[in-house]
Amino acid sequence: MSLCVSRLQSGGLIATYQCQSACPHCLYRGGPAREGAYMDQGLATTLFAKARELGAAAMHIGGGEPLSDPLSLAGLLAAADEAGMPIEYVETSGAWFTDAEEAVELLTELRSMGLARLLVSITPMHNGFIPLRKTLGTIEAAQAAGIVVFPWQEHFLEDMRAFDPDRTHPFREYQERFGQDYPAQVLRRIWIHLGGRAFDLFAPALGRRPVAAILAEASADCRAELTDVGHFHMDLYGDYIPGLCSGLAFRADDLGAPLDPERYPILTTLAETGIRGFYDYATALEDYTPRPEGYVNKCELCQDIRRHLSERGWFESTELSPAEFYAML
Repeated sequence: MSLCVSRLQSGGLIATYQCQSACPHCLYRGGPAREGAYMDQGLATTLFAKARELGAAAMHIGGGEPLSDPLSLAGLLAAADEAGMPIEYVETSGAWFTDAEEAVELLTELRSMGLARLLVSITPMHNGFIPLRKTLGTIEAAQAAGIVVFPWQEHFLEDMRAFDPDRTHPFREYQERFGQDYPAQVLRRIWIHLGGRAFDLFAPALGRRPVAAILAEASADCRAELTDVGHFHMDLYGDYIPGLCSGLAFRADDLGAPLDPERYPILTTLAETGIRGFYDYATALEDYTPRPEGYVNKCELCQDIRRHLSERGWFESTELSPAEFYAML
């Protein structure tokens, strides 16, 4: 049975992959080195309309950093209004904050355009790039502008206040203060999807195992992960990211119908035969050799296989997208 995503529940738009930060847990490997492109209003209208057609009742806007380009963000809010798509929240790290008065003025203007709720990220991982002063300033400015604040992981403030609020503090400083098992403590306190940069951050806590052990316990297929629509994303290139499989994509135009196996061979292989089928393909036809140190789980193995295909100039499909994701591995 071919892979098909016929209904959507809750998700968001990735407005840009560029971000002032390069957080060590980022699923999509956002950062300052990423392309500065931002989703245009016309595409956003199309994607919001597609999502509504397939059942999504509301969406969010994330990144990257959506507030890196406030004018373009205003365009996305207008697109949501045009498509009749309620916006649950807009995500921000607060890295853009410099002056309280200017921040209130900006957020007040965006509120008039439809920004009602702001998710502000509060984690030690973000603090490696963003001083706590900026985070707290963003929260205060949003409240002053009449915007509801969604403080994402507010409980980390106790840890973060142990450091100078006017400086950034790399994650290693948290380990030095709170113990080398701090990554494991973080995983016990919040759910973080293991993907993108998170593999390297949390591998010391979780351990890596040989490829044989990973394959032995892997499910027969990855259909459940690829068709999970509980937190889906569409990006500025017009792609749909299946499940939380960053670096994998198919065109949003192809939502709602079975995917063509010839156009999407990687996704089809994963859906039908799982990581074992994908691994067998890569080792037999693409000269793939697994890393001797092993992998955290099957998703890291999958990412490594896709990195190999990307480096070999994979041209069979457009599934390995965006290309920058692999350039940074």
